[in-house]
Amino acid sequence: MRVIEKRQGTKIGCIEEIAWRNGFITKEQLNVLGDELIKSGYGLYLKQL
Repeated sequence: MRVIEKRQGTKIGCIEEIAWRNGFITKEQLNVLGDELIKSGYGLYLKQL
């Protein structure tokens, strides 16, 4: 999966991103989730969305 993620620039199975794109959570809620995980690549990814 890592190769696909690098090639396409998106995470595989990112539940927070799916929730945000489908309107289940707001951009502000997504940012809070990203802040909680900011030290990881995953948190940085959420913040960049």
